[in-house]
Amino acid sequence: MDTEPQIERPDYLGVRLADVGQLSLGAPRAEPVSGICAVLAETDVINMVSRGVSTAEILRGIHESVAQRLAKLLRGVRASSPVLVTGGLACDEGLRERLAERTRDGGPPLEILSHPRSVHAGALGAALWGAFRHRKLHDRPAPELAAG
Repeated sequence: MDTEPQIERPDYLGVRLADVGQLSLGAPRAEPVSGICAVLAETDVINMVSRGVSTAEILRGIHESVAQRLAKLLRGVRASSPVLVTGGLACDEGLRERLAERTRDGGPPLEILSHPRSVHAGALGAALWGAFRHRKLHDRPAPELAAG
């Protein structure tokens, strides 16, 4: 029995998460996907599937849309190399490649890095912040009760 997780909406594309990056990289072109919001992007994907657009071209379009927004954010904060991608898409080589391409547009290219465990960065950060807050609250003196 295959226990590989599916993309959030397997009814649309039916692709294993492990295959997303390679499919995107193998697409001859990208089908444009809205970068305005996730709802519009999802609507675009539904329409593409109904029109018979290949899964690889849809995935490449999604990656290019996300990469365009990320590159704009990186330029806005004047990021410099290397850039470490963390979170759920960190190990998606299709997205990382599109992001590297987008950062080459109009400036020095940024080196885009990831780590196999970088998908856990958010959880680790939340745990560290929780431990910090717990210590702060625990070390704080108890409030004085008003005499009544």
